[in-house]
Amino acid sequence: MHYRVRHQLIYNYSSAVTLSPHRIYLQPRSTSYQSLRSFKIQIFPEPDKTVCITDSEGNTRHLLFFSSPTTELQLNAESEIETTLSNPFDFILYPFEFQKLPIKYSDEERRLLATYLEKEGITPSVEQFTKLIATESRWDTLQFLIRLNEFIHEEFTYEIRETGFPQEPDFTLQHRKGSCRDYANLYMACCRSLGLAARFVSGYYMGSSEGPQYLHAWTEVYLPGAGWRGFDPTQNCLAADSHLILAASASPEMISPVHGTYTGQAESNLETLVAVTPSEILY
Repeated sequence: MHYRVRHQLIYNYSSAVTLSPHRIYLQPRSTSYQSLRSFKIQIFPEPDKTVCITDSEGNTRHLLFFSSPTTELQLNAESEIETTLSNPFDFILYPFEFQKLPIKYSDEERRLLATYLEKEGITPSVEQFTKLIATESRWDTLQFLIRLNEFIHEEFTYEIRETGFPQEPDFTLQHRKGSCRDYANLYMACCRSLGLAARFVSGYYMGSSEGPQYLHAWTEVYLPGAGWRGFDPTQNCLAADSHLILAASASPEMISPVHGTYTGQAESNLETLVAVTPSEILY
C-alpha cells in the first residue's frame, strides 16, 4: 500500500515567547515492511539551527534551536510511505517452544532487549490482570497477545486525548478507560510483566476516510523467530498495512511528536491536523 501523510501542528501563544530547543519525531521510520519514499517539513518561525540524527533506538529525531521571540510555532510534515505487510500473521515462533509462555530469550537477546523488559511501574494489579488473561489463553503466546488486545478493546472505554504523556498502566486498568496511547502503555506493561520484550509505537492508522484523523499509538512485542510485531488494542488487530510507524521506544515520553518548552507570560493553544490518504504508486 502507498500513502501520503500530512501532519500539521500549530501552537499559538497569547503573547510573544522564547522557545527552548525542541525535539520532534515527525519523520516516519523505515523498517523491513515500511519504506519512506519522501519526507519534508516546514517550520515557522524558521529555526536558527536544525540537527537531524538517528537516536539510540533507530528513530529519526530533529532538534530545533530558536532565538527570536514568536507568538506561533507551526510545523507541517508531509510524507510518502509504502507498506508491504499485508498479512500480519505471516510469521512462525521459532524455536517452537516459544509458542508457550513464559518466553525465555537467549542470553544474547536478553542483553540487547534489556530496556524493553524493564518492569518499573508494573503494579501487582497489572500483574494479576495479566496472569488472568494468560490463564484464559492457556499460556499460548499468540493467543495471549490476541486476547489481551481483545479484552482492552471490548472492556475499556476509548477517549480522545490529544495532548499529554500516557497514563500509568495501573490507572488505565483501574478506570477501564483511556486513549490509544494509554491502551498501548498498558498493553506494553502487561507483556513486560510476563517477560515479553515490548515497546511503544507512535504513528498513524488508516481507518475510515470519514471524520477526523489523529496521531495513533500501539505496541510492538519482540517474538523469537518473528521479530518485532505490532498489536493494536484500540483497533483490536495486529499492525499491518494500515499502520504507519513514526517512532518506537521503550519509553513513550521519549518519542512525543513535539517536545519542548517556552519562556514568557503566555497561554498556549494547540491546533492539529492529520490527513492519511492512499496514493498512487510513488516510484
